[in-house]
Amino acid sequence: MPKENKQKLSSIIKNNIFMIGQVAKYTPSYFFWMVLDGVIWGLINSVSAFFSFNLLNTVSAGSNFPHALKLILMMAAFTTLTYAFNEIHAYIINALLKQKLHIKMHEELFKKALSLDLACFDDPEFYNDFVWAMNESDTRATAIMDDTNKLVNRIVASTSLFGLLITIDPVIAIILFVSSCVTVICNLIGNKINFQHQKEGNPLWRKRGYINRVFHLSDYAKEIRISKADELLVREYDQNTEKLIEIDIKYGKKYFLFYGLGWNMMGQLTMYSMLLYMVLQLKTGSLAIGGFAATVGVVWNIRWTFTSLIEYLTKYPAHSLYVEKYRQFLRFIPEIKGGKTDIPEFESLEFRNVSFSYDFASHSAYRLRKDGQKQTNNIGKLVLKNVSFKITSGEKVAIVGYNGAGKTTLIKLIMRLYDPTEGEILYNGVNIKEYDAVAFRRMIGTVFQDYKIFATTIARNVMNGKYVEETDKETVIKALDAADFTGKLLTLNDGINTQLTREFDDQGTNLSGGEAQKIAIARVFATDYPIVIMDEPSSALDPVAEYNLNRSILKHTDDKTVVFISHRLSTTRIADRIYMFANGEMIEQGSHEELLAVDGKYAEMFRVQSEKYKEDHSA
Repeated sequence: MPKENKQKLSSIIKNNIFMIGQVAKYTPSYFFWMVLDGVIWGLINSVSAFFSFNLLNTVSAGSNFPHALKLILMMAAFTTLTYAFNEIHAYIINALLKQKLHIKMHEELFKKALSLDLACFDDPEFYNDFVWAMNESDTRATAIMDDTNKLVNRIVASTSLFGLLITIDPVIAIILFVSSCVTVICNLIGNKINFQHQKEGNPLWRKRGYINRVFHLSDYAKEIRISKADELLVREYDQNTEKLIEIDIKYGKKYFLFYGLGWNMMGQLTMYSMLLYMVLQLKTGSLAIGGFAATVGVVWNIRWTFTSLIEYLTKYPAHSLYVEKYRQFLRFIPEIKGGKTDIPEFESLEFRNVSFSYDFASHSAYRLRKDGQKQTNNIGKLVLKNVSFKITSGEKVAIVGYNGAGKTTLIKLIMRLYDPTEGEILYNGVNIKEYDAVAFRRMIGTVFQDYKIFATTIARNVMNGKYVEETDKETVIKALDAADFTGKLLTLNDGINTQLTREFDDQGTNLSGGEAQKIAIARVFATDYPIVIMDEPSSALDPVAEYNLNRSILKHTDDKTVVFISHRLSTTRIADRIYMFANGEMIEQGSHEELLAVDGKYAEMFRVQSEKYKEDHSA
């Protein structure tokens, strides 16, 4: 087995106790009822065996009918009451408490996910573990509680039954004990095989899930119909499935060896050996017919109970492997935390010799690897190289360049979604690392190029998910007007309460790309941000709509600092200062007129786009 799957007994115990503790912390009533149910069912199993043994011995000894009837009635009453409790617990109590546990655990994971550095999502290993933790947390917790429930059940039943079996025949008890030890070994190895099987197949299952999403999500519907992407995806799906089959065959052979031959065959040999031993006793007269029947019943019962006890015990190492992933995720320490310095009123933002590499960021983000040590890696390819500039309060700044120049990366650094690989970013002359990261980000209103519209009302989209009070409605309407959305809003019957997308509502409205972009832009007008960043704010708009939007932005951000990120230069003419980027470096800076006078890359880019606008207008 791979070294990473070898666990110490102490680790197995600690991990499972930790998860049981999580359950007890979030839903103590669920923990209590699961343990109580285990005790009750343990009593049912053991009492049933005692009842069968005593009834058969009573009949074999020729006891009177009233005594046998008394035993039957007592057992019927006990079984009826305990089964009634089980039904109430299984279908009412347990179902409700599992949902409560699910909510509590996922709320914790959602909060943890929000604290993750953005670089974590660039690290495939971390992202796999993150998805695993999100998918496995509450299901693994309930699985551990289910197994703990069964374990309590089997401990109660096997303790009493094993004691009974020793009084009947110590030899049979010894045979069962030896058989159980072999079962333990087979299950331990089998559980490790199962974990490795799932770990190896997990990336392939994620890829299969991605391909499934592409074919059923509306976002991809047009693309796969006008291209040959469907052929590529189907081919990849087939190849992915072939790899999964290879993995299943590889591990299927191991399952057969340890489960098929090791566990099942040992169980069969044990049972038939005990039957042969009892038949010999019966033949020699050491055992009567009634006693034989009673003993066989107890042996079958305790064999099942004891084997089941061992089976559930050996599940805990497998649980531990998953819980360790969950605990590792919870222990993750974000790189981007920041200090506690109060954030003053904005005066300036400065980049000082800033360089950045995504490779370095993603590799250094996952601090808690399997060995608990932070990984060190080479810096890798620089996306930004030794960038320096300063933005002051009230300035309108444009950062321009062709795709891939590093413009969007600048936003992520300003927002402190990443930290520079080299150099520093200063807010009012103070390194932004001195400020709380969340509070700092709330100073900046940002419209990302890859903005997202949520499946809720227009009002909630504009208010960034906030519950919209009556007093917020005027704010929403003004923000939409500032984003030049009023014309479209007047055509919607429900106004700002219009449901966007048809994800959960058949009557929902699907906006065009330009209309959706205006909703995203309205978000920065709904809150009084001192700094506003617009990443390609007019990318989905036609020239006329772009012109109107730019005028509206200027009008509503007169007293704010605005940073435009664009490769379309119609926006740059309204900027006080322009920074031209190419290949991650700042190559030119100045006003629109100054850069045209220099007749460099900016001037060349502007001329090409001007000609394009003229062609479009004449057409």
